[in-house]
Amino acid sequence: MKDSTSSISSLIRNFRLRSSDPSIFIALIFALTLAISSFWIDPYLAYVGTSWVIFGLLGLSLDLVWGRGGLLSLGQTSFYGIGGYVGSIAAINFAPLTGNSLIWALPFGAISGTILAALVGWFIFYGRMGSLQSTILTYTFTLIVWTITLSFTTEIGDAVVGGDNGMSNIPGFVLGFGEKASSLSPNMMFLTVVVISAIVYLIVAFIVRSPFGLVIDSIRLDAVKAELLGLDIRLFQTLMFMLAGAIAGIAGALFGAWANYLNPSIFSVQEALLVPIYVLVGGLGTLIGPFVGALTVGGLSFWLGGGVIGGQTTLVMGACLIVLVLFLRKGIVGGIQALFARIFDDLEAKDRLSQQTSQVRVNLNLLEKLQTSTNVQRDATLKTINTSKRFGGVLAVDSVSQNFAPGKVRCIIGPNGAGKSSYLKTCTGAYEPDSGTVLYSSQDITKINPFERVKLGLGIKMQTAQVFDELSVRQNLWIAGYGNGLNKERADQVSDEMLDVLNMREISTRQASTLSHGEQQWLDIGMVLCLAPSVILLDEPAAGMSKEEKRQLSELVRLMARTATVVVVDHDMDFVRTLDAEITVLHQGAVFAQAEIDELRKDERILDIYLGRRQSVTDF
Repeated sequence: MKDSTSSISSLIRNFRLRSSDPSIFIALIFALTLAISSFWIDPYLAYVGTSWVIFGLLGLSLDLVWGRGGLLSLGQTSFYGIGGYVGSIAAINFAPLTGNSLIWALPFGAISGTILAALVGWFIFYGRMGSLQSTILTYTFTLIVWTITLSFTTEIGDAVVGGDNGMSNIPGFVLGFGEKASSLSPNMMFLTVVVISAIVYLIVAFIVRSPFGLVIDSIRLDAVKAELLGLDIRLFQTLMFMLAGAIAGIAGALFGAWANYLNPSIFSVQEALLVPIYVLVGGLGTLIGPFVGALTVGGLSFWLGGGVIGGQTTLVMGACLIVLVLFLRKGIVGGIQALFARIFDDLEAKDRLSQQTSQVRVNLNLLEKLQTSTNVQRDATLKTINTSKRFGGVLAVDSVSQNFAPGKVRCIIGPNGAGKSSYLKTCTGAYEPDSGTVLYSSQDITKINPFERVKLGLGIKMQTAQVFDELSVRQNLWIAGYGNGLNKERADQVSDEMLDVLNMREISTRQASTLSHGEQQWLDIGMVLCLAPSVILLDEPAAGMSKEEKRQLSELVRLMARTATVVVVDHDMDFVRTLDAEITVLHQGAVFAQAEIDELRKDERILDIYLGRRQSVTDF
């Protein structure tokens, strides 16, 4: 009996390693069910159901942007509508040459949706807009496109775009070739759309499980940290947005072939607001959820519209949707996934308990071997010349000039509000100095982005531990390894090595959010080390660590300083003393003193600043 239970637990663990997300299995079962049903359902229901699947495909484009990318875009219907118009124009003009209409409509729809999404995405991401600004921009863009199409008329070959009158004579679903090719029956049309949607879904599912998808997840969780790992987050976000635009364009081309007619209502506000409903009802971030949501909403509306509730369709449907959202906050698919997770968690409770007892013990010998084996610049320096940064009327950094070189740890200390973190952020690129220069070796990096500085050789750990909460320990380290060169094989190797350096292999599958604060600090430091940096900037790395952990960290920092330039910002004097470092004291944003720790401890002015005694503070 014991062996049997162990076997079941082992089987489930293996299943989870292969796929911790059961949505792909739900998707396959769902698609197979729809495909089989196409052979026996009523033709009219098949015809109407085809539109629901198309709406699900449109919802998939939003789920990719919103659920995986973290941006609520209300512009998907603009890509959808433009894809429908352009794809239909192509089909009207070229389908007579081949018979098959979809080989023209789908590619042209996808390309037009991609190009339009690239344009909008460039403004959003390279303009560094916030989430709310981006949502408003996409909504406004949809309104603009809708307004333009109301009065826009033109003739392109045989296609006539008639403004508010729309565009008619769009070829239907024709899969055959030649003059004798005919449109599909409603049931076969339903099956065709299900197959096309399943193919698109599988491609998207493959992408989100690839390194690209993991990068997109990390950007959603913490864009600042992702950039500090050397990732060009704006490029990844724009590519993701373009992919979503292509999917919406395909959905629009399918809709045009389904309806044989298009008009500006495809861009309407009502259509734009329906898409998030499909996503929320089905399950945000699940990919298959939008299809489930669209079929649920469409099926419910179809059933209620049959007169079963005496003409109160909108009222009852709205009440049903509210109940779904309230009691299944992660949507229908999200609820099923939660059920899967609960079953697995119950069977793996003992494993989780054993994982909780793991402790970080840094393997300095292994780290030293890895440092000597990596091909990094050994003599890189960091220099600031009269760097200043002002926030309104506050001068946070006041003409600070410093030269950091390898061989010995450099520390920057000072009381709260002294400008330590602000100065460090002018070095990392988080803040662009109002004046002054930042040099990496001899290269001026004052105005370049943080990810470009990281690619040069900067490793940056900010004041609070920055980890990707929803990702595992190994995935956090893997992303860091991948950021340095975008090489999957190197990321695999580096993340495995760093697990051994930090003694985290036993907890490698745990979510980073379950780690203690001290463990998160170590993981953050490990992510910096995965970059193999030549210049390492650490902002309060010992915060939240125990005395033993601080001792290990001190040894680690001194080891790193042998081959790299290491700058530590901290106000824990006991920890700073163990680093045997040259120290710069900041006060009111300016350099107040610079010397060894023993010399500074004899300076009464330093004690006055830390204790807030009036004389030295006001004299300065």
